[in-house]
Amino acid sequence: MPEILEFAENAADCRHSRDLGRLAVDTLKALGIPMMSYHHMPPPGAFDHSPFVSVMASGFPEAWVERYKDRQYYRVDPIPREAMSAFRPFVWSKAAERADLSEDELDYLEELHHAHLGEGIAIPVFGPHGRNGYVGLGSGQEEWPFSHAETTRFHYISQAAHLRYCELLSEALPRHVSLSDREEEILGWIAQGKSNAVMADILSLSPNTVDTYVRRIFRKLMVGDRVTAALRGLALGLIS
Repeated sequence: MPEILEFAENAADCRHSRDLGRLAVDTLKALGIPMMSYHHMPPPGAFDHSPFVSVMASGFPEAWVERYKDRQYYRVDPIPREAMSAFRPFVWSKAAERADLSEDELDYLEELHHAHLGEGIAIPVFGPHGRNGYVGLGSGQEEWPFSHAETTRFHYISQAAHLRYCELLSEALPRHVSLSDREEEILGWIAQGKSNAVMADILSLSPNTVDTYVRRIFRKLMVGDRVTAALRGLALGLIS
């Protein structure tokens, strides 16, 4: 699949997410995909984590895209949720087969059906430290018209684009937090729910010393509580 290698090389040359997005859209369109969307999902604790999902779309009817964003359909769209537990792409209609769909999710799927977007494919994409995403590719046809090999090509291109986007984003986010070995050790115990007193016993330190370390960790991570500190530590790869 020479297109995948060529895309990866061109993506590596992109210095801005806008250029990467244009490259991805042009590449997929050339391969026969008229509609595509991308949901970026930073992990809890990441500096850019938000209850609002960043959704980028191309080729879908403008009215549908505006409706999706304005009504925050990403909160009830079961397709990205299904994708996050999938190993490989699957057709959109498969999401309706789940037995645990809520009433809001069923209503959304009904509205999606009436939007006449046709069948599409859901692609899970994964990045470092839980920075994952979802790519939706619409065919505009009643059935998914592409072969398994073609779908695999779309999958690999989407994954390469996601990883490059994560890399570009990391350059724009706050710099990587640097903790000392002792601070990383204490952060690991915090993530396991240990109190300052328990950590003092484990590490043979005074409670005041542990308290100083904890406050220093909070300051470096820019957090105000232990749960957020643990989540940010996981998101930044500081906790194994």
